[in-house]
Amino acid sequence: MIKKINSVIALALCFSFTNAIAHAGNKTFRLPANVTTADYQPNTIVVKFKPEFRQAMFAASNQNKALNNIATGIGPYSLTKLFPVHKEPTAPVNARGEKLVDLSLIAQLKFSSIPNIEKAINALLATGMFEYAEPKYIHKSFYTPNDPSIGQQYFLTKIQAYNAWDISKGDTNIVIGIVDSGTDWNHPDLEANVQLNYNDPINGTDDDSDGYTDNYRGWDVSMNDNNPMVDMSNHGSHVSGCAAAVTDNATGVASPGFYTRFLPVKAASSTATTTIDAGYEGIVYAADHGCDIINCSWGGPGGGQLGQDAVTYATINMGALVVASAGNSGVDEANYPASYLYAFNVASTNTQDNKSGFSTFNYSVDVSAPGSQIYSTVFNNSYTNMSGTSMASPITAGCAAIVKAMNPTFNGLQCGEQLRMTADNIYTLSGNLPYVNKLGGGRVNLYRALTETPMSVRMDNLVQVDGNDNAFVVGDTLQITGDIINYLAATTNLTVTLSSTSTYVTVLDGTTSPGAMATLTTVNNNADPFTVKINPTAPVNAVINFTLTFTDGTYTSSQFFSIVVNVDYINITINDVLTTITSKGRIFYNGTGQLEGLGFDYLGDNLIYEGGLMIGTPSNVADNTRDAGTNDNDFVSQNAVQKLLPSVKSDFDLFGKFNDNNASPRLNLLVSHKGWAWDANPFRKFVIVQYNIKNTGANSLNSLYAGIFCDWDIQTFANNKAATDNTVNMGYTWCTDPSGKFAGIKLLTSTPFVNYAIDNVAGGSGGIDITNDYTSTEKYTSLSTNRATAGGTGTGVDVCQVTSTGPFTIASNDSVTVAFAILAGDDLVDLQNSATQAQIKYDEATSVKNVTGNNGFMFFAPYPNPSSNLCELKFTLQKSSAVSITLLNSLGQMVYNSYENYGAGVNTKMINTEKLGAGVYTCLIKVNESMLTHKLMVE
Repeated sequence: MIKKINSVIALALCFSFTNAIAHAGNKTFRLPANVTTADYQPNTIVVKFKPEFRQAMFAASNQNKALNNIATGIGPYSLTKLFPVHKEPTAPVNARGEKLVDLSLIAQLKFSSIPNIEKAINALLATGMFEYAEPKYIHKSFYTPNDPSIGQQYFLTKIQAYNAWDISKGDTNIVIGIVDSGTDWNHPDLEANVQLNYNDPINGTDDDSDGYTDNYRGWDVSMNDNNPMVDMSNHGSHVSGCAAAVTDNATGVASPGFYTRFLPVKAASSTATTTIDAGYEGIVYAADHGCDIINCSWGGPGGGQLGQDAVTYATINMGALVVASAGNSGVDEANYPASYLYAFNVASTNTQDNKSGFSTFNYSVDVSAPGSQIYSTVFNNSYTNMSGTSMASPITAGCAAIVKAMNPTFNGLQCGEQLRMTADNIYTLSGNLPYVNKLGGGRVNLYRALTETPMSVRMDNLVQVDGNDNAFVVGDTLQITGDIINYLAATTNLTVTLSSTSTYVTVLDGTTSPGAMATLTTVNNNADPFTVKINPTAPVNAVINFTLTFTDGTYTSSQFFSIVVNVDYINITINDVLTTITSKGRIFYNGTGQLEGLGFDYLGDNLIYEGGLMIGTPSNVADNTRDAGTNDNDFVSQNAVQKLLPSVKSDFDLFGKFNDNNASPRLNLLVSHKGWAWDANPFRKFVIVQYNIKNTGANSLNSLYAGIFCDWDIQTFANNKAATDNTVNMGYTWCTDPSGKFAGIKLLTSTPFVNYAIDNVAGGSGGIDITNDYTSTEKYTSLSTNRATAGGTGTGVDVCQVTSTGPFTIASNDSVTVAFAILAGDDLVDLQNSATQAQIKYDEATSVKNVTGNNGFMFFAPYPNPSSNLCELKFTLQKSSAVSITLLNSLGQMVYNSYENYGAGVNTKMINTEKLGAGVYTCLIKVNESMLTHKLMVE
C-alpha cells in the first residue's frame, strides 16, 4: 500500500506532543542521528512559508526583518523560490477531500556559511513564518554493480510478463518519469520510447510557456538545462531500460513496460557519480509534465518535509504513483523517499524469489521485485548486469504502467494497490522466513495484476493519544484512530481488527466495522477508536508492533505499525512552562533528538536547544549533555522516571533514579531525582527538580559540583544575552528583540551558588569555547567558576549557561541534596517574582511543619521519600512528651502505630516500610492534642 506506516507513526509521535497542547509553539528541528553532512547540501535550507506570509516571501531585503535578524547571527543570504512556475492551488482539496500541497510557498535559503545548521533552522522556525525548515537533503543511487552473468532477464518470467503481454502491452500515452542520473536517448533500445515534448522543439524559445525552454526530451533539474543525457553514471540509463526499454524490436532487451514511454528527468549534477541532489524537484517536474508513474531509484536516511511535499504533490495533487527503491543496506530500516506517506516502496528479490542479500527490508515496504543481476541498457549503446533495489523499483514501475493502461480511471495509489494485492506470496520460502511482513505484499506478478479484481483497504493518518501528556507510560490507555480507505473493489461487510502479540500491552477494544464501502471512500473510526492499555510489565522504551487485519468474506489483508511505550521521560504540561524530564539526567529532550520531548515551551515559544544535569570533580564530569557534536551518555536509568499518583507535594510529582554506570572512569554516583510543578498562579512559570546525589564508591568525592547546563535559544538565538542575579541565586538569559522573553535556572538549596555564562561563539569571547567540543575540563570549569555575563555589548549572540552549586565533599555511602527551579518570564521582574515563588514552594515541599503553643513541636518531612526499606521520621519537641505515630493507607486503614515517650529536642523514629507494600500513605504525628501530617510514598 501506499501508506508508509513507519513514516506516519514517526510523524505522529514527533508532533503529537505539541499538537495536543493548546499553547504549544513552533516545531523544533534536530538532524536524524544517522544523517551526516554528506547527506545535505552545505549552507542551504529549504523553507515553506505559512500561507499568511505569502506576500512576505520576496519582500525587499530591508523589509524582511525576521530573516535579517537571523542573518545577523549567521551571515548574508539569498532567497529563491524552489518551484517558481507553481501557483497557489485554486482549491484547498481535491474531489475526494484530500488536502492539496501548495508548492508555491516553498523556497530555498542560501547562506554564505552556516556554522550550525540545526540552530539556523530552529531560528527560522522560531519566527513563526514557516510551516517547516530543513536541510536540502541529497541522496544516493541504490544499486550494487556486479559482473555480467547468465540468466539475463530471468525476471520477465518471474513476474509472468509474457502471459501479461497477451492481455496488454501497455500504451504509448502512459509515461514513466525516470528521475535519476540521466539517460541515453540515442540508445537503440531506448530512443523510440523517450517521451518527446512536441510542443517545445529545440529552438531557443519556451514555446509551451511551461517555464522550461526547449525541454523536448525532458529536463536536467539539477543543472537547470534541457540536457538529461547521462554524463557520469550508467545508473540512469540502466534504470530507464529496466522500466521501459523498447520491446519487440529485434534489438537488445525487453522491458515490462513494453509500449510505455519514459520521460528522462536528470536530477544529478556532475560532481559525483551516485549523488542525486535534486530528486524532489525531479519528482515535481515529472508530475507536472504528465507522468503517470514516477520512478526514484535512490534515497537516503534523511526524511524531511520537502520530500514528503513532493511525493504528496505528485500523488494527491497530480494523481501519479511514486515508485521508489527501499535501499541496499541489507538491514531493517526506513529510507526516503521510499518510506514517505504515499510512496510505493520496493524491495529486491533474487533469481530464487528470496530477498536479495543487499536489499533493505521494513514494514514500510509495499512489494518486492527482482533486483539481482538485471540485464539492461547502459550508455553508449551497451548492456550490462546490475543489481540493487534500483533495478527492482523500475521493473515495478513498468508493471504499474501496464496496470494504468488497463485501468485508465485508476489514480496512482490504486495502481500501486493493484500490484500489492496481486503479488505472489514469497514468505513460504525458507530464505524469506526472517523477513515475514517486511517484504511487502510479495513479489510482483504482472499477469495477476491484469486479471484479478481484488479488494484493498488500508488505514492512513494513524493517531495515538493517551488523554493527557501523550508520553505513553505504564497505566496509560491509548486511543488509536485513523482513516479507513477502500482503494479497489467495493466491500460489503468489512471489519478492521487491531492486535498485538506483545504481552506489554492489552488490547481493550480491537475491532471496528465500517461494513459496506464503495471504491475510493473513506471512513474514520473516531467514534469507535481502538483502545490499548500499557501493562506494568512493559520495559522502558518498549517497541510494540501492532497488526491491522482487514477482513470481508474471503478477503484478508494486513497492515503493520509500531508504537514506543513506557518511554523513559515525562512530559509536564500542567502550567505555562511545558517541559520534559528524562530518566537519565537530561532535561527538555530525551536525547535522541529534540522531537522526543517538549523542550521548554513558554506560552508558545520554545526557549531551549538542549540541557541537563552535570556532576563533576576536578578529574571527571558525569553528564548526558553535549560532547564534540554528540552527547555524552554517562548517566543510565535505574528506575524510570514516573509520575507519583496521587501527587503529594505539588500538582505534578515525579521521581526516578539513575547512576553513572556508562561513565569511564566512573564517579560511582546514584542520583535519586524528583520533580514538582503547580497549576495555580503565581506558581505557573516554573518547575522544580531536586537531585539527591549519593557516593556509592569506596572513596570520598572531593571538590564536587552539581549543576544544570542550558543552551538557551530564546526566540532569535543570535540576539541572546546571559547574566547573573545573586540576590535570588539565579542565572538567566533573555532575547534582546522587542518583547523578548526571559528564562533562567535558580538554585533552591542552601548551598553555595555558582553561575557561568558562556558565549557560544568561536573563541568563547574570553571564556571557554564549546563550539567544537565541550570537554570534561571545560565542563568542570563551567560548574565551578563564576562568569557573570555573556552576549557582548551589542544585541547579543548565541549563549549557554551553567547554574551550579558546590564544592562538596561526599564520603563513601553519604549523599548531598541539590535543587533548582527552571523558570520563564515576560521580563526580568516577572522572572524574579517566579524565582521567589519557587523558593517558597520548595521550602513548603521539603521543610518542616510547625505547631506553636504549649504543645509546640516540629515534624520534618519523612526521609527518604519515596522509601523502599527504612524511612526516617524526625521531629523536635519543646518538652518531654508522649508521641503517637500512625500510618494510614490510601483507604484510611491504619497499617502502623506506635506510642512512646520522647525527650525535648530532636528525636528520630525509624520505620521499616518494606512490609507495607507499594503505595501512598499518610503519616500522622500527635503530641497531646496537636497533630501534623505528611504524605509518604513507598515503592
